[in-house]
This record gives sequence, C-alpha cells and structure tokens, in this order.
Amino acid sequence: MRVVRKACFFLSLALRLLADTNPWQSQEEMSQLFKDLSLVKTIDRDVKERLPFFYNYALIGGYFSMPSAKMADVGTMALGFSKASPYDIYSLNFQMFSHIELVGNYRVFQGVTESGFGHLGFGDDTDRTANVKFALYQQRKGGLKYPPSFSFGFEDFYGSRRFYSFYVCATQELLDYNLELTLGYGRGRIKGFFGGVAWTPFRASKRKMLKEFSLIAEYDAVDYQHHVNEHPQARKVKTPVNIGFSVNLLDFLQVKMSTLRGKTLAGSAAIYYNIGDSKGFFAKVSNPAFYTAPVNTESLGLLRTEKELAQELAYAFCQQGLNLYTLYLLENSKGEKTLWLKVINTRYRQELQVRDRIQHLLSSLIPADIVNTTVVIEADGIPTQAYFFQTKYLSKFREGEIGDQELQTLSPMIEGSHTPQGNASLLYRRKKDIWTFTFRPRLITFFGSTTGKIKYSAGFVGGPEGYIFDNIYYKIQAAYNLSSSLCKLKDIDVYNISHLLIVRSDNIKYYQGHNFSLEEAYLQKGYNLGNGWFTRCALGYFEPAYGGLALESLYYPVNSNWAFGIEAAGVLKRHYHGIGFTTKTRKFTAQDIPKEEHFIGYQYFFDIYYEYRPWNIDVKVMIGQFLARDKGARFELSRYYPSGMRFSIWYTMTNAGDIVNGKRYYDKGIAFSIPFDFFLKKSSRSMLGYAMSAWLRDVGATAATGKKLYYTVQTERQNIGYKLE
Repeated sequence: MRVVRKACFFLSLALRLLADTNPWQSQEEMSQLFKDLSLVKTIDRDVKERLPFFYNYALIGGYFSMPSAKMADVGTMALGFSKASPYDIYSLNFQMFSHIELVGNYRVFQGVTESGFGHLGFGDDTDRTANVKFALYQQRKGGLKYPPSFSFGFEDFYGSRRFYSFYVCATQELLDYNLELTLGYGRGRIKGFFGGVAWTPFRASKRKMLKEFSLIAEYDAVDYQHHVNEHPQARKVKTPVNIGFSVNLLDFLQVKMSTLRGKTLAGSAAIYYNIGDSKGFFAKVSNPAFYTAPVNTESLGLLRTEKELAQELAYAFCQQGLNLYTLYLLENSKGEKTLWLKVINTRYRQELQVRDRIQHLLSSLIPADIVNTTVVIEADGIPTQAYFFQTKYLSKFREGEIGDQELQTLSPMIEGSHTPQGNASLLYRRKKDIWTFTFRPRLITFFGSTTGKIKYSAGFVGGPEGYIFDNIYYKIQAAYNLSSSLCKLKDIDVYNISHLLIVRSDNIKYYQGHNFSLEEAYLQKGYNLGNGWFTRCALGYFEPAYGGLALESLYYPVNSNWAFGIEAAGVLKRHYHGIGFTTKTRKFTAQDIPKEEHFIGYQYFFDIYYEYRPWNIDVKVMIGQFLARDKGARFELSRYYPSGMRFSIWYTMTNAGDIVNGKRYYDKGIAFSIPFDFFLKKSSRSMLGYAMSAWLRDVGATAATGKKLYYTVQTERQNIGYKLE
C-alpha cells in the first residue's frame, strides 16, 4: 500500500510537469507540493510506527497474565524468567513466521513437592507447556491504519494440558493517544472475557528508557479459584485487575512488574533479539573486497603464458576466500579455447555471494582469446553445480555495460561434473588438504530426571577432517567433557518403560563416566553421476552410539525445488565406553522384565524434499523402517532466515505403539542452528546447533550415517537474503 501511495503521488507530479511547461511558476503550486510531501510522510509514519511490544509472564505476546493479538517481528527469539508467585516460569519464545508465535514454558510450583519422585531429589512440582498463537491480521501490516489486529491461540495444547486454554482476541493501537487496547475471550484456564490497556506516555521522547516505558492494566480472566490444577496458594483472588509497568532497556531487555490477583507482586525479565534478521554481532570487516585490480585480459601467448594464468587465478581465488583446485585448457569443436575450473568454497554460506566474487574475478583476469569458462563448485568431494561464463559477457560486465542480474541470466547455473569433457590440457592442480582441525563448544541437556529437573554435559568437540587420496572424505571427532551432572542418571523411565528395542532411550549412557571419548571416525565417498543424480557411501563410527555402513542416492537437478532420494544403512550398537561394538540390546517384556536380544540395526527410507523459496521453508518426508524396526514416516518442517539461522520442527508417526502417560506417543521435537560467524568479523560456514525431543524414546529413532547428500548440495545452492552487489 505504501508503494502504491508513493507511485500515485509521483504520477500526479509527473502529470503536472507534462501539463505545464513551467510547473513552479506559482507560489500556490509550490505550497501544494509541500503539502503533498507532508501527507506522504505522515502516512508512512502511521503505517510504520508501532507502540512497544510486550511479553507477558509466560513470554506470550501480551501484558501480565493475558495475551494480546500482537506479534513480534519475524525471526525474533526471546528468553525470559518470571516470578509470578507462587510460580517460577522459565520461557522461550520464537516468532517463526510473521503470523505464528511459538512459546515453551517450564513452570515450577514453589513449595509443592512432585508427587511421584520429588522425595528422591526432583524437588518442586513442574509443568512443561507448549503454546502457539496465530495472527489472522496485524494492524498496519496490510497498510491500513485502523482495523485492529486479530489473533487466536492455544496455551498448553500438548502434554499434560494442565493449563490448557483457547482464546481469541483483538488489539487496537491508537498512536495519537499512545494507547493500546485489547479485548478477548477464552475457554479453559482463561475463562470468559479478558482485556488489557497500555499507555506509553513518553513515546515521543528521545530517551530510550522513557520512550519504551508503559503503564499497563489488565483484566485477568484466569479462573484461579476453580481451576483444579492451580497451585493451592494461587486460588485466592482479591481482584482480577492487575496493574503495573513495562520498560524496554538497551534494545534487547524488557523488564516488567505488576500486582497479581490483588494479593502479591510479580515481575519478569526477558532478553529478546531478532536473530533471524541479524547480520551478526560484528561487521564482516575481515572479508576481502571484491576483486577489481589488477585487470589483465592479455591473450595466452608469449606475453602471458599458461603457467602465469594459472598462478594469477590461483592467487586471486585464494585472496577471495575461495580455493582453486583444478584448471584445464580445452578446445571446442570450432577450435576455440575454453577453460574449466574446479573451485571449493570454504568460507561463504550464500551461493550468490560465491558467484558474485567469481564473476568479478573472472571478468578481470580471463584472457581475451578464451571464449568461455566453466566453473565447477565442489563440496564434500561432490561437484554440486557449475557456472558457464562467456567471455564477451564478462567483458561487458567489467566495463559496466551490463549488471549483475543480467550476467546472472546470461551465465546460468548448470549441472556440475568431476572432469571436463573432451581433450583437456591440465594447467594447474592443487591437492586437497589431508587434514583441517575443527573445534567448537557443545552442550547436551536432559530434562525431567528423578534426581533433578535439568541435567547437562558441557564441553568441547573437535578433530581433523580432510581427504585421503584427494577424493575420499574422512572425519574424526573426539569429545571432552568439562562439566557434567549426568553421572547418577538412569536410562529407564520408571513410569513409562519402553517395550521397544532399546535403541535410543539409553543414549545417556554414552555421556557418563568418562571425560574423553571418540564420537565419530568415518570415511565417505560421494559421486555426481550427472543429470541431477548423486550417490555416496560411508563407513565407520557415525556417532557415539552407532557405526556401520550407509548408502544413499539422490535426484536433485539444478534450479529444482524438489529432490528425491533413497538411503539404507546397517549399523551396530557401540559399547557405552571404548570403541567396540555389540550385537546385543535390551527389550522389556510386557511384565517389564528386561531381556537381551540379538540386534543389528537396519534402517531404510524413501526421502522427499521440497523447498518453498518465497517463504524460506524446507519440507522433508522420510518413509520407511526406523532403527527399532518400527515402520512409518517422519515429517520435518524447517524455516531458514536471512541471517542463516534455521529453525525446525519434526513429527514421526510409526506402528510402534509406544505408550507414554497412558497415551500413544509419536516422536516429535524442535531444533535450531545459528551461524558461527555471528561471533566473528569474517564469514564462516560453521554452524552451532541444538535439538530437543519432547521425550527421549525409541520410537521413530534413526542413526546418523555421515554427511547427507541433500544438505551438502543444498548448502552450496541456497541463497538466504543475499543480493548481488
């Protein structure tokens, strides 16, 4: 809408110019022009400006106890703690889409011992809740000033559902009065009508603390007195009106305090940051500038030998953070000279960023007598794609006659190949590094132990990786635990004993009793078979729990949103300590008696991948047999963001019939990863990740099998928010 309004204004100005040979001749016309400009500025301000966004004590967009219809900016993540007596609430909020808000809570009942195993050391009772809110419309997002925001949501929709609520609400911002009003209706723990009002009196102030200071009042519709799962000390209500304030500090911290139920004071602190749209905490000042000089397009001959060309290209690629590994000189069917290059990207996460640097470099250094140049991009020993550059277009690009977009269209991405086709003369070859050492921190967590709520293992993982005989990839990774609270944990859920083969629920045993361990040590060989077909085989220790043999094939053509693959693996279970294997695992009988069974793990799947680029969404479906011999399908949805962050949720349905708390359980969980270069002054391809299942069970379990083909290829082809320079 804003673009349309601006277009209409400038169109009217253009018509005025055409209608009068001297449009500025009168003072009245000049005055009207400035009035129009002022109107456009006012409309832009009304559309863009917003009142402060508030998180309630459960870290849901809202006030104190009640939600609102507003949403944070997409990609925003928040961590919060609330002291809402008699509860302590630890929360995580993530704005996955502009219209979907996801929130997880860990609620501690102060002074109420957990009934089952609180006496064993677990302590106070707790409740894990999952919440989601959907926006039907967001005020000003559609360019309209007055229609309010509309949302509906579910609190504690999964698990025990002790605090379940469904609600609908509308929120109106009145910028002229610095007011925000919300009216809603709920069922469940939130019972009946609720509302909220927020006043931001100093919104025009230049001081951040005053500008983001708001006075808030809400009508709390939680049915404390009659809700059966409420804390005993929360049942007394003097008034349903909560009054307090909220203030945003330092652009990332929100602090609030209020009365609660008219009986006590409550407060919270939340750290928030738009991690999805971030360019990192440091500017990438250590990245090299695009290649511009020296320019040398001298033809091959006495003045510029083939050896000199190879040296120039190898040095220039290295300076750009890329590595030239192979250079061939060929002749086409017409006797014209062409070049074929193999390049490996070890620094950048964006395909266009790599391409941008390559085309700037080639336009300055390709000899004039070379007709075209093919550049193959390789990753993990597999040619993932190639670019075909014609020298005449590179020259026009260098001279500024065409831009990046035109050159991209004229030099399309094509399928890659291991070697050039036809008679080729090798000008340069560089062997791949035999080893490169990688190192990163790691945190492993387990929730809900009988001897405490949260258990962890913190340490480092690292080791060499590289290539043997220049084409077989290997990886060795060891782990060192600095601190751990896992030593006394058991691997059996005494309330919900698994009756499947124990293939994953004993995972904690692999992180107990030793500070140093060998976690990965495998070989992998990949192939590009042409026409979009890829394959790989891998052998060795794939993870702390399993090792074996894996095979995979993938069909993933260039410029395709779809990919299809098949994979199969045979694995053996590793001993809890050391590097040996076992062919035994436990399985509990119907009478909960453990028995040892012969076990060799077989998993096989038909994989479907789809990338919906307008929304930056990846969908993956795996259909086949899982590690515990259960059959079914796993569905995974991932959203990636301009910063490089990726957030995923998964859900698995199999025929296992696993029972947890009296209900059939299907494996599910969340995962996210952020680029390591958030903390660096240069680009990096390394990622920091974390994943958590709703429950550690054996249903829907899989073993790692090395580097998957789809993610190897997609990483080289993917663009997330990067624009050609």
